[in-house]
Amino acid sequence: MVHERIDAGERVIVLDNLSTGFDWAVAKDVPLTIGDTGDQNLVNQIIRQHKVDSIIHFAASAIVPESVKDPLGYYKNNTVNSRALIETNALAGSRNCDDMA
Repeated sequence: MVHERIDAGERVIVLDNLSTGFDWAVAKDVPLTIGDTGDQNLVNQIIRQHKVDSIIHFAASAIVPESVKDPLGYYKNNTVNSRALIETNALAGSRNCDDMA
């Protein structure tokens, strides 16, 4: 998606906790902030600093055996953190927030 948005001429910023990803996989010259979508102060700082007007969310967890072992961790990431991201986005005045997870 990052490459798709760059190819479309858009400015991209990535927020990732790198729990299942790697910093080297982020497109070159794209700002990467390591952190959680549920960290409302961090998300607010990113939105304001970069004048973010759209968010695409890919941070949900989706491994079934893991979710059975850690249902509260999955609930926190998939529900609590997603809600925090949406709330921060709305309060910061960013226009769009799409959940692609």
